[in-house]
Amino acid sequence: MPAVEKCVIYDWKRLWQMVSGIHYETPRSTVGEELLNVCSELQAGVLQFKPKSASNVQLAVLLKEKKQEKLLPFTERLQELLNLESAQCWEILCYYLTKEYRGSASLLTQLISTETNMAKLLEDIRHYYSLERMIVLKILKNVLVFYNVPNHPYHNEYRLVVEKLTLPRLLDSYLDQLDSLINELPPRKLLAGEGFHCTDRLTSWSERNARETNEVLHILLLLSEHINLSLAQIKRLFATIKQHSFGRIQNYLNESNQYHKELIKNLTYSELMLLIKCLDFERPGDNAQLILQLTEELHADIGGMHHRPEHGPLLLVWMLLRLRGTNDADDASSLLRCRQLGKRAVELKCFELLHAIATHAMFADDSLLSRIVRKTIYNQLCYMCDLFDGDGSCARYEGIYELLCELLSWPQLAKDFCQREEDGVRSLYNTLLENFPLQFIDLAKLAQALTKAGQGNFIKSQLETLPMLALLYDEQAHKVKELDTNEYELTSILQPFPRIDYTLPAGTSCTAVQHANGFYMHFRCQVNFFNALHHEINCLLRDKAQLHGDFDSNERILRVEAGLKYLELAVQRTKSIEGISSEMVHPTEMCIDLLSKFKSVQCPPTRLLAICLNVCTALLPLVDEEIFSRVSHLDILPTISNQSAHDYKLCASAVYFESRFLGSVIDNVEKKHERYDFLLAYLSFLRTYTKLKRQRYLQVEIPGLVFLLRDIFPHLHTWHFKSQLEKNKIYFEVLSFICDLFDIVGSSSSSEPKCEQRQLLLNVCVYSLLNLDNGLILLRFVGVGNAFVQYTMELETNWMQQQPHGLMMLVRLSMRILMQVLCLKSHVYAPDTLSPLEALIYTQPKQRDTLRIIPTVCSYMSNIFDRWLPIVSCRLLKRIALEFNMSLLACLDMEADQIRLTFMQKLPDELESDSIKIAILELVDACIAKQPGVTEAFFKVNYAHDKRSFFGKECAPSIGDSIVTYMKEFLDALEAEPLTIQQTLPGKIMNIFHSLWKHNLQMLVDELLKQPNFWKKLCSPLFAKPSAQPQVRVYTQLINIVSIEIYSTGNSEKAELREVMQKFFEHDCFQQWLDYVFDMPKVPALTGSSEELPDWICCLQSFKDLIVILLKKQPKFLSIPDAQFKLLAQKCLTVLVDRANYLDDMRPFIMLAELYIFILLQFKQAYTSSGEEEQQLMEQLQQLMSRICSCYEDLHVRAKEACLAIITKCAHLYTNLLVKDSAISLRFLNSVVSIICSELQNMEKSVNVNQLAPVQPISEDSNAMVSTNSLVLCLNLLKAAATIFNTDGPGNWDLPFVSVRLFQRLLHCVSYTLPMHSKQLLSVQLLDVLIVFAKSNCSSEFLHCDVGEHLWLKLLPPRELLQSKYEFNKPTSDVWTMEQWWPIYARGIELVNIIYDKHKKCFLQEAIQFVGIHEVYLVDSLLLGKQSLEPAAMQLIKSAISLVASLTEHHKEWAQEHCSSLFNIMNAVQGLMCHATSMFHQQRNLKCLLAGRRSQLEILRNMESIAIDDDIINACNDLTDIIIYCVKAMQKFSPDLLDILCCSYYEPHKWQPILDVKFGAPKLNESSITLTFGMVLNMVTIYVKALNMQSHGFHEVPLNVLPTVELGEVTDNVASGDTNRSQRSFTHSVSTASCPSSELLSNLDGQLCLVALEHLLMLVASQSIYVIRSPDLEPRWKQIVRRDISSELLSFHEFVRRKVIVDYRDSRCQWVRRKHGLLKFKHPDAARSSNATTSSQRGNTDLARRTSSTTNELRVNVVRRLHLQQHQHQHQASNLEMTRMLSPIGASNPTGGHHMAASTPAQPGSTDLTETPRAAHTDSRKRLYTAEPLAIEVQYLPLSTEPGYCELSQVQLVEEDYLQLMSALFGVIPQSE
Repeated sequence: MPAVEKCVIYDWKRLWQMVSGIHYETPRSTVGEELLNVCSELQAGVLQFKPKSASNVQLAVLLKEKKQEKLLPFTERLQELLNLESAQCWEILCYYLTKEYRGSASLLTQLISTETNMAKLLEDIRHYYSLERMIVLKILKNVLVFYNVPNHPYHNEYRLVVEKLTLPRLLDSYLDQLDSLINELPPRKLLAGEGFHCTDRLTSWSERNARETNEVLHILLLLSEHINLSLAQIKRLFATIKQHSFGRIQNYLNESNQYHKELIKNLTYSELMLLIKCLDFERPGDNAQLILQLTEELHADIGGMHHRPEHGPLLLVWMLLRLRGTNDADDASSLLRCRQLGKRAVELKCFELLHAIATHAMFADDSLLSRIVRKTIYNQLCYMCDLFDGDGSCARYEGIYELLCELLSWPQLAKDFCQREEDGVRSLYNTLLENFPLQFIDLAKLAQALTKAGQGNFIKSQLETLPMLALLYDEQAHKVKELDTNEYELTSILQPFPRIDYTLPAGTSCTAVQHANGFYMHFRCQVNFFNALHHEINCLLRDKAQLHGDFDSNERILRVEAGLKYLELAVQRTKSIEGISSEMVHPTEMCIDLLSKFKSVQCPPTRLLAICLNVCTALLPLVDEEIFSRVSHLDILPTISNQSAHDYKLCASAVYFESRFLGSVIDNVEKKHERYDFLLAYLSFLRTYTKLKRQRYLQVEIPGLVFLLRDIFPHLHTWHFKSQLEKNKIYFEVLSFICDLFDIVGSSSSSEPKCEQRQLLLNVCVYSLLNLDNGLILLRFVGVGNAFVQYTMELETNWMQQQPHGLMMLVRLSMRILMQVLCLKSHVYAPDTLSPLEALIYTQPKQRDTLRIIPTVCSYMSNIFDRWLPIVSCRLLKRIALEFNMSLLACLDMEADQIRLTFMQKLPDELESDSIKIAILELVDACIAKQPGVTEAFFKVNYAHDKRSFFGKECAPSIGDSIVTYMKEFLDALEAEPLTIQQTLPGKIMNIFHSLWKHNLQMLVDELLKQPNFWKKLCSPLFAKPSAQPQVRVYTQLINIVSIEIYSTGNSEKAELREVMQKFFEHDCFQQWLDYVFDMPKVPALTGSSEELPDWICCLQSFKDLIVILLKKQPKFLSIPDAQFKLLAQKCLTVLVDRANYLDDMRPFIMLAELYIFILLQFKQAYTSSGEEEQQLMEQLQQLMSRICSCYEDLHVRAKEACLAIITKCAHLYTNLLVKDSAISLRFLNSVVSIICSELQNMEKSVNVNQLAPVQPISEDSNAMVSTNSLVLCLNLLKAAATIFNTDGPGNWDLPFVSVRLFQRLLHCVSYTLPMHSKQLLSVQLLDVLIVFAKSNCSSEFLHCDVGEHLWLKLLPPRELLQSKYEFNKPTSDVWTMEQWWPIYARGIELVNIIYDKHKKCFLQEAIQFVGIHEVYLVDSLLLGKQSLEPAAMQLIKSAISLVASLTEHHKEWAQEHCSSLFNIMNAVQGLMCHATSMFHQQRNLKCLLAGRRSQLEILRNMESIAIDDDIINACNDLTDIIIYCVKAMQKFSPDLLDILCCSYYEPHKWQPILDVKFGAPKLNESSITLTFGMVLNMVTIYVKALNMQSHGFHEVPLNVLPTVELGEVTDNVASGDTNRSQRSFTHSVSTASCPSSELLSNLDGQLCLVALEHLLMLVASQSIYVIRSPDLEPRWKQIVRRDISSELLSFHEFVRRKVIVDYRDSRCQWVRRKHGLLKFKHPDAARSSNATTSSQRGNTDLARRTSSTTNELRVNVVRRLHLQQHQHQHQASNLEMTRMLSPIGASNPTGGHHMAASTPAQPGSTDLTETPRAAHTDSRKRLYTAEPLAIEVQYLPLSTEPGYCELSQVQLVEEDYLQLMSALFGVIPQSE
């Protein structure tokens, strides 16, 4: 209510919604209070609205008080229009603007600014005022109707109102109102310039006056039921009614107007029935005096009424009143006058008029008013029959039986009829029985009426034993003898109905009666009505040929139609087939015959055929199979061919569709007659059969749907109808059928198997409705608008009951269908495709939107008559909001305050139902997801200063202004009672909270977040014990909100949320939640796609997400307490193992497994605290593995992946337990073998399927259905098991793998996956597994697996990769790129290298074969560094050079097998060495190669100096590694240093020079660079400088131990240069051409630099001695070599002097060596040179590898390696004579080598898939520098057995000796010849 000083009038519209009982949710106390407050107004009725002249208050004065003088012109015009006094006029305006007006304040200003706009606004207010007046009358009428109805919820409150008002006072008041309304004067013309609109306004006033008059008449009719009117009141009423001739005198109503004609008829019927009711005295003796007075006062007036039809019933009632209430029946003259009145009544067709009244829409429902009217008419018929029907003459009156049948079709009157014996209208029924079957039609209609009214059993029993049969007398057939006058007896048996088993026995008495159409014999015998019906049908079939299209008026057809109508009703009410008697069987079966016979006539009798089809429809629930079979064979129903069964578009377009008889009869007959009986019958048949769910979709439902949506629904609006009700009924049936289909399809999803025809039916329905033909009709109903729908309802008499086929019902059905269609659109349209229907709905811009569907749907929110219409409106808007990809706000065309006013004002209203509130909250929830504009309006974003004000009446901000305030109250309620959240309405608010956080829109409730204790309030339900049946979903959403908030937590503290979570993880609370979440029912999963996830699964998922997020955020946000975390782990594993035994629904198992793996990842070591717990956990793990193995093939892919991850992680955590217990080990390994075998079997199956498939290009998608993630995880598990058991397991741990031929199967799978692009990750993993096994002690198995046969050809680059260099099209994502091939090829080469290193000559032939096949690609790999040095490329280069370095040990065999590959590959090695050395001087180029091709341009454009970063440092370390491999490979083709120094015989012809005699830095502009002495010596200088900058020091770590020296513990010695690379410090340096920057050198790996230095020194020493001693080289070049070696190695000599000769740093003698373990000489030999001494030491000492925990066997001392090589050469020299061999590198032209394009260019962002670089270096060098077993420890050296033994032969060697030796050697070389 508006805030006014005094309530002049009430808001009647709102009061109606509160007290009418439509919603049935207003508290009774509120209803009683509100009604008692308005008792005086209810009594006054429309008289409470005072005319303008009733008050002295001037409008101008009133507006001045309100400070609204500017509205005076508008308000004056409104007052003139409404004729209201000033205060009431102002109140009406205020109510309209605050309650009804839906526009904005700015729009209101525009509306009152111009005459045109003002007229529209005035008309709207006038209509609102008219509705308010009508509602006053409706409320009182409702009170009078229900105050005596005990089952009405408000009958007590209504009764109190009636008792307070009293009926007499109400009667007087409403008689006054009737007088006032009938005598009311029309409003005058308003102003001079408004004459044009005057007629319309006068007409509107007349319409309003007529409706209000009619409503007052109905109230008086209700009052007359409860209280008799006095003589004066009746006289007054009669005078008032007579004054305007029973409503016919209406000045401004035109009878040519259909609506005006109906209004006049309503008034006539209401006034007539009110008078009849006043004259209806059931007990005339009790009112004898009143009756006498009435007859005296009104006889003259009523007696003179005989001119109009409405006078007939009045004359009849007046005659009956006089005969019953006076002595006129005893007086002949008076009786004659009364008979004359009755004659006039009959002549005026009184019974037909009474029938019209009884069937009129005003009285056609089951309301109290209609009952009063029908009971009054029924009473008059009873009175008449009692007085005049003693001889049955009343039956001859026209229309009396139609009237009787209509009255008896209502239960109350039918019950009264059956209880009567002979009196009343029972005499009319007896007349029908006496004349059966002469009046067959009347009797059948009477039976229909009684059956419809619930008296079916009574009338059926009567009809089966009718007492008399009247037959037309036939002398030949009827053998009778006369007994008395007109009395006869049958002398022989008579069969009255031919071909029917029914006879009249001899001796049957009969009476002869003359009728108008002949002489009849009335036999007294029992006869069955259905036999007579059977006979009638037989006669009709027999006479079919004589019928000539005159079917509508044919007596026989009418009789059959009437009988079949009753038969239909009788069958409908039969519960089982046993209820159908034998006599009923034949007529029902003959309906099929009638359909078959008459469907082929030229103009078939559609009404008869419709009735026959209705009988078949009634039989469907009883015998559907037989009926369907018979009807389908008649070819009268539509059909569709099976050819369109697989294409819903063809089916919907009716390509193979035939409408058959149904279509033709509608087009040719029913459209002409404008009646559609057969169509309605078909609709009934279709709906009935559909509800039986017999799943004959292609035979019944689909053809029916296509027929309706193609031929009926789109065109129905163009057809002509005799009755609008029939048109609405067809629409109703079609829409209801569509709803039935949606219900059937929606409900048959869980247990029923998937049905393609059902899906086709759904698709056809959705597709057809989304097209314009049907969609436009649907939208027309939806777009009717609330104004029109409400207006039509206002015109109805009964506001409490809607018409079953009324407009409001059609609108509701259409909205429901539209909602379903939009929801199911994805079945027929792509998600991003707009259907034609949607295009109409979402028309933009809004100026072109003529339908305005969305604003219209929104308008239904204010409907006051249908409680479901606002709810359906909200749900449809919700669906549109979800499906709409554009702004809903733009389509609504409403301002934000209008939107809030429309929706939000209902939320705080306690009188509104929860259903509408829930619908509104669901709409808000949907808009949050898809409609930001509407969401801002709901949350009042950017409207902080907005105030809604109407003419100075500022409305205080209420909760409806924003949803946020409503949410705040929700939080307060949660704080008071946490379990409030389990109620439905709070649950919807929690949905909104959840959506806000889900879509990151928390800022919309920022003011709530800023309030203290927000999280404590919101999360309070988490700490309360849930009820027995909690709303699980709201707890799920609450957990999700907390999870999202924690996940989005940045640097903010959020202390309150942390406190909440700390409380959550308290032991008792957390234990409760664990029990709650893990309490999961073991029920099978529902397979329906439309089914939502069960709440308990959602809760488990949310809990899992919360734990995972907390684990990611700890310890920054919160650390889960250890005790609770351990409890979670134990509980999760226990439930997981238990759930593994029930896999009908795998979803909880998957979630538990994934949660457990996240928990395990947090543990770095076992979380069990005792051996017993470990055993229990291992037992659970074994149970889980056993269960997984038993049903591995049936597991979901996510379950497989999670379980494999769990097993792998547990294997790492519990390695000791796995290894030490052989039983556990065996079970574990067997389970692993079982799982890997299953995975490999699946892979092998896919291999076999592809091999059997037709030859075609390799398809990437052929195995897309097979997920490889589980296989990858399985391979990781296999690697983990191999690593664990190879290190600490038993010696025969590999037996389970060998027994299943695992290695052969792995090789077979990898040979299949290698060429496939989609399997590249799998190929990498398979190769990794093979590498792990190759490194283990079961590597010998590979010697028996035909590795070369499986891999050598498969490792060739894919065909499309080789073709890509000739194709310039942009590569697609499913085509190989070179970057993707690098990791695979690198692993393949590494596998070959590992097997070769393990088994040497046993695998030599296969390795050489590999090199021969892959020669070109190995060369490409070695030269790949010129194109890319990305991690993957670097790894490939290292793999290739390491393989080459290993194979050069057997270069002679290699040369014999494949000489060209050796030559080309060694050339590539030389090129690689050149490129690697050059990269140390070209840091910008190095940076480009590291970045890849896609980032090179940016680096080249940057002119700033290159910053030294980790990538460059790691790359230089890798290049150093590559240089070591290259030197090692080339050393095999250079003279052995010991040989060239010590051998007595020198053979220079065996060798070729490797290093060219060039010195200085390489020229960067040369296209090809030759490896020169200068390059190598430059690298020596670089490494020496690096060691110097790192302050590399030596600590005299012994390499061997003398026998007499006591061994001590090897200390941990770390070179000073080996620092942590991640925390290195950079120094500013400038890179020069001669040497890399100091910053780079200072951060290189010192140990790696030392190893490279040793190898380079050996190569330079060997080559320099060889060159100097070469007879083919000119002395000049030899001198250059001596000179440059002397000059280039000065830094090296200085390094040795400073770092190695520790005790003699000041000495200039480089020969001085500190003696370690020096013994006394027995045979001194001073002639021995230092070279010989060193050689003797190496020749007589078995060197052992040093042990260093820091370097982890980082390198093998080169001295030891040379010693071993010397021994090897000595043994070989005795057995094999060395022949001269051409070096593949020496004297070769670098430009003549292979210049092949590398097979793999770089890819940015590729990562090295191997281990970390440092570990990789260490591991690779282990394989590089020694082929000996790695387990060699520090050993005692045995005594030498050489002749000439001396103590000098036993010396202790240290790591510095080699560098000192090389320094001495390079000091000698420049000086020797």
